[in-house]
Amino acid sequence: MPTRYKAIATLMIVLVLIAGCEKPEPTATPVPPTITPVPLTATPVPPTATPVDTTWDDRAIFRPGLIDAEQEVLDRLPSASVYHIDFQITDDFLLLEGHEEVRYTNQEDEPLDEVYFRLFPNITGGAATVSALQVDGQDVEPFLELQDSALRVPLPAALQPGERVVIQMDFEVEVAQEMGGNYGLFGYFDGVLVLDEFYPVIPVYDDEGWNVEVPSRNGDVTYYDASFYLVRVTAPANLTVVASGVEVGSEHEAGSQILTFAAGPARDFYLAANEDYTVISQTVGETTVNSYALPELTEGAKSALQFATDALRSYNERFGVYPYTEFDVVSTPMQALGMEYPGLVAIALDLYDPNEQAAGLPFPIALESTVAHEVAHQWFYNAVGNDQVDEPWLDEAVVQYLTGLYYVDTHGESAARDYRSSWDNRWDRVDRADIPIGLPVAAYAGREYGAIVYGRGPLFVAALAEEMGQKPLDEFLRDYYESHKWGIGTSDAFRQLAEQHCQCDLTALFEEWVYEK
Repeated sequence: MPTRYKAIATLMIVLVLIAGCEKPEPTATPVPPTITPVPLTATPVPPTATPVDTTWDDRAIFRPGLIDAEQEVLDRLPSASVYHIDFQITDDFLLLEGHEEVRYTNQEDEPLDEVYFRLFPNITGGAATVSALQVDGQDVEPFLELQDSALRVPLPAALQPGERVVIQMDFEVEVAQEMGGNYGLFGYFDGVLVLDEFYPVIPVYDDEGWNVEVPSRNGDVTYYDASFYLVRVTAPANLTVVASGVEVGSEHEAGSQILTFAAGPARDFYLAANEDYTVISQTVGETTVNSYALPELTEGAKSALQFATDALRSYNERFGVYPYTEFDVVSTPMQALGMEYPGLVAIALDLYDPNEQAAGLPFPIALESTVAHEVAHQWFYNAVGNDQVDEPWLDEAVVQYLTGLYYVDTHGESAARDYRSSWDNRWDRVDRADIPIGLPVAAYAGREYGAIVYGRGPLFVAALAEEMGQKPLDEFLRDYYESHKWGIGTSDAFRQLAEQHCQCDLTALFEEWVYEK
């Protein structure tokens, strides 16, 4: 174990609080869902030109963001949604004005009469409005639902399986100035602009229909298909902008900068910006790793860079090589310890200060566990998607377990054993209650979500390793990643593939730990 850990490693036994998405128990009764027509302007604004100069089927612009081994995916997802987004950040950072066009393909086996978009700023402390909405050039009148967090777009004609439609709209977003729902991940705080789920985005349609609901105060709020994003942002020239994907265009004019980012395949798109960010970088294989932080947090930025590169090496070897040519770690204000996005992880500012403690832990213990956890989400959440609202264990519990493997690879079994003790510590918060790990987020009350999904959850994966054998489990996880990459995983698919690898019946184990009794 490196010298810097010897004096403090024992603190990890019961104290490590892994980055995740725990929220306090709701304090207010949710407002009943409403359905509100969104009026169009009397004279619809003529649709602007395509925000970025590329055709829908031309995916060459996404090639720079993918490693050589991942290039073939550009030809393998012909029905993935493609987003073209063009927006402007005002000089005070408090308003976004934009235009969006998305080509959506019906990948279901039934016709669709409508398409939903999520407008999450309306429930995370800001406000989002949509105007000049058209479907294939035809004006339509949408409806707002679920506390204005869902926009239902009726289609002029039913969209048959395999058919495509282009939906375009103007949007305006008031940026939150006080931390609201979803961990305070969206807004302008302490001089940092953080744009989490700021644009209209299409949720998954599956056997439950459209996945739209008012999310719980605990847990993540997103459930999206892998898509392609081409995003052009006009921002004040003095901002350092960090975003999903890679920068494929840059212009400067009269105090402004115009940056274009290409990201995909990716579950969503995120952007953070600050006037004073500094960056240090390192290379892992074909991937450039960038660590962004404020100048006074340079020591934390160096540590975060080391942890991120160590984690990429560990997971590359175990599960398959990270698919992108860029990976960013950015320090931002938030109420959680960290949050995952495609090609990027945001880490709480507090974890970067060597003179402060975070979650009761000295620097850099909490920083390392947080970074290692969030990096693992690039494999399970982004590449392999899952319903984070109804089956959060599939990414969070699995990622907790993978973080334990990171400690094995980076510091050895003793450090990993200390880290794994934190799972029991979490479960102890609810007196080791026999609550299934496979419930929807909303089914957990108060501290149950963190205790069960983040504590009991990885203990289940450890029990699965004991039942299957460590080598078969390792081979299964790699196969699960490769076989479900850019698709959606489910609890049943996870179990069935595990059974193939161990040639055993895991029903009893899943009934004991995962399924609702």
